[in-house]
Amino acid sequence: TLGGTRNVTNGGTGSTNASDARIALGAAAVVSPTFSGTVTIGQRSCETATAAGSNTLDLSATNYITRTISANATFVFSNPPTTGNAYAFTLEVSHVSGSITWPSSVKWPADVAPSLSTGKSHLFFFVTDDGGTRWRGASLVNYTT
Repeated sequence: TLGGTRNVTNGGTGSTNASDARIALGAAAVVSPTFSGTVTIGQRSCETATAAGSNTLDLSATNYITRTISANATFVFSNPPTTGNAYAFTLEVSHVSGSITWPSSVKWPADVAPSLSTGKSHLFFFVTDDGGTRWRGASLVNYTT
């Protein structure tokens, strides 16, 4: 049975833990990062609703929202953070039937909203950095439900 520290030739450090080995090899010790200014890091809960007419998305409540769409639906994005704060959220749609209308503030790649198939699930990602005046939209669509 072997025990204790064993030196290894050809670059071995003889260290018994990763931190000491890093230092022995000339790397800086691992330290906690330092931040200045306001740093907000958090996770919010998921909001779920199934309704054709209730598609106002309250962005102050969550940043992951799910909806089941079974009739024509028009989404409204309410309560985004103020200008000067970047914000992103994800919308997961189970698309039973009907069409989806997006706010005019949403800008899609090439200015074309994604083509959606009913009976599928879709993921939409939205980002704003100007208080919701403009949203950049991206999508992963037509997953088998």
